[in-house]
Amino acid sequence: MDMLHRILPAFLLLTLAGGLPAADSGSDAEAAALVNALRDAMYLQQVDDDALFRMYRITLADLGDLDLNERELLFRKSQAAYYMARGYQAMDSTREVLDQDDDMRRGKFKRMQKSYDNLDEIIVLFEESMALSDAYLAGGRDARGVRLYAESLGQLSTLKSLGFLMSNGTKIQPLAQEAVELDSGDVKAHLLIASRYVYSPGIWGGNPDKGIAMLEDIARMGGLDREDEHNINVGIGFAHTMARRWEEAIPFFRKAQDIYPGNIYSAAMIVLCEAGGS
Repeated sequence: MDMLHRILPAFLLLTLAGGLPAADSGSDAEAAALVNALRDAMYLQQVDDDALFRMYRITLADLGDLDLNERELLFRKSQAAYYMARGYQAMDSTREVLDQDDDMRRGKFKRMQKSYDNLDEIIVLFEESMALSDAYLAGGRDARGVRLYAESLGQLSTLKSLGFLMSNGTKIQPLAQEAVELDSGDVKAHLLIASRYVYSPGIWGGNPDKGIAMLEDIARMGGLDREDEHNINVGIGFAHTMARRWEEAIPFFRKAQDIYPGNIYSAAMIVLCEAGGS
């Protein structure tokens, strides 16, 4: 459940693995724009899965045509695979969102998995994103690479076996913390840390009010993009629902709708909240 008719300043990389020459900063900005357009299409949900997959394949081809250094290409391809997987995960109707939300709150991950018609394809894409991030990180660990790997691992942990979740679920927070230590301004790494308190039940470390406070702090950071603003509002709204403050959650889901009009998840959550969670 990213974007971008926006401004993405490109910064020339100062250090690149293997002595590779730095790509032109214009190419880096073009690569960011390509991936963010795919991300936006995923969140806006104005095209079906087949059309999104065609966009994904075109994005990969266009990235290959840019004058990117090897590491930048690996990172952008990893991002693209991640967003395509997220696109496949997105529910297509309010009823599907509400059913899956109920399963998640009850910890019924096996039922959640069965709600995906293309679970195998989703898993393959997240695994591909992780493999590409791994290859990127072989040239040196940085915040964005570590964080993207953790994001894919976090998604994958609920899609595979319970054994996989038990073995890998505990790795996500330390990876997010490492990303923040590498770059305190990596907004998405901060969001990943906050997600533990927002989306987990209390017995698994959830704490809605702590999560809200963290998200409010993140909202005051610089460098937020459209996806970040959307996810902050969804997160605050969801945290309120975890505390059963349904009315207080509604304005945040409405803000998320303003950012990505037509997003089925935030629209469904408004329906849930207006019904008082029932």
